[in-house]
Amino acid sequence: MDNVAITGLGVISPIGQDIRTFNDNLLAGTVVARAAPWEEGHENIWMSLIDDFDPAAWMEERVVRNSARFAHYAIAAAAQAVADAGIEAFDPLRTAVVIGSALGGVDCYAEDQERLDDGGPDAISAKFMANSLLNMPGAHIALRFGLHGPQLAIATACASSHDAMGIAARMIESGEIDVAITGGTDCAISPLVFFGARNNKMFTPQPDPLKTCRPFNKERFGVMLGEGAGMFVLERADHARRRGATIHGRLRGYATLADGYHPSSPEPEGRWEQRVMELAIETAGLAGGADAVDAVVAHGTGTPVGDIAELAALNRLYGERKRPMRVTSPKGNFGHPHGPAGALGLLAGLCSMNEGALVATAGTYDERDLMPEVDRLHAVIKEPAEGRIDTLQVNAFGFGGQNASLIVTRE
Repeated sequence: MDNVAITGLGVISPIGQDIRTFNDNLLAGTVVARAAPWEEGHENIWMSLIDDFDPAAWMEERVVRNSARFAHYAIAAAAQAVADAGIEAFDPLRTAVVIGSALGGVDCYAEDQERLDDGGPDAISAKFMANSLLNMPGAHIALRFGLHGPQLAIATACASSHDAMGIAARMIESGEIDVAITGGTDCAISPLVFFGARNNKMFTPQPDPLKTCRPFNKERFGVMLGEGAGMFVLERADHARRRGATIHGRLRGYATLADGYHPSSPEPEGRWEQRVMELAIETAGLAGGADAVDAVVAHGTGTPVGDIAELAALNRLYGERKRPMRVTSPKGNFGHPHGPAGALGLLAGLCSMNEGALVATAGTYDERDLMPEVDRLHAVIKEPAEGRIDTLQVNAFGFGGQNASLIVTRE
């Protein structure tokens, strides 16, 4: 896979609702952690939520009324990505929309269930189905830009946006399309998500919100729920060059496979996480293979079982290098956004590539606090780790043993 250029970037996230703010806050180590809206009786449990998002700034009022918040995030981030790419008119049959989401319109389900309980069947919104379906962010994006090419919704838990981007890249590589608007989106503002995660023991109370999500830390407390959207314009590299587009990077490798182990826990030794990373490197056709990778943006959830499995995989793949592999996880900054986790991880990686320094993992400020399993790796903490990044690996692993990995290079 060598013909897929990344030409447009867009983001709606707790640490920034545009790429510049997002990057600045990543580099500054900003952490956004807010009390859960349903905090009563659950003190010291924090979420990373998006403040002051105004969907009307990005779309017509009728679209706001007729779509759910996860679609709002996707539409806004896609509008940014298209503007960044500088595409004024799409070939409607040669442009795809491929969007990943783990939760879909879960907030709509919660709200309409409450309406049903309180007011009976007639109280349910007539727009419930159209608002909540997983494919609606893609549908609204296609409507906005007048697109008639492939329109796909991908749901592979926290690997959803990686799989969406990988599938879009494969369609470009095969010659089926020239351009794709792709990425992931999810909204966590729902008691269903909060209490479901609590009952699954995905997080524990933590008095210090800045230490809520601590990937690779010995005292990691689990997931900090997050939300948002990360969107990209991908296009055939020669198509991008012909129109003089700025190329942020090349999506060179993609692989996806399953643990086949457990509904919510990774295979403990990370064997299939390692294999998906190896396959992504193989599809990228890198001269030097794994030795050509300069840094890794890990999935890095800050959960005990998740971190141990991923570190085991990373150590086997990269642990014998003379110079320890630089590894980070941005979830300490903006929590775990579910479906767009991989997309926001890729944006963090592109920021690092542009800055010549891998952004730091928030929540840890002393090497003595790192897990012993980090021993053979360079877990980047406190401040970005300087050094040119030409080739980057970005991981996204999800419930159900969904494993996906991307390889991105400079142009």
